[in-house]
Amino acid sequence: MSELLNQAAQLMLVGMGAVIIFLCLLVVAMGVMKRLIPTPEAVASSHTPVEDKSSDTAPPAVLAAISAAIHHYRNGTKAANNKEKS
Repeated sequence: MSELLNQAAQLMLVGMGAVIIFLCLLVVAMGVMKRLIPTPEAVASSHTPVEDKSSDTAPPAVLAAISAAIHHYRNGTKAANNKEKS
């Protein structure tokens, strides 16, 4: 039993060592790539920014249609609720 635990501990240490070595090599490789590969420069945009249209008001006809739809919905809902209660 002791020999089996000994082998398990050795296998665990070898596996953990392999992972640590791999991670260290990965860090070194990323550092080398950081020095060799230049960072991309920011490209200056030449177009003008688009204006935000959310502050504009809707045309009067659209506002009237929305108001009529809300009024119709509210009156229709009240009428349906009153019919159900009767």
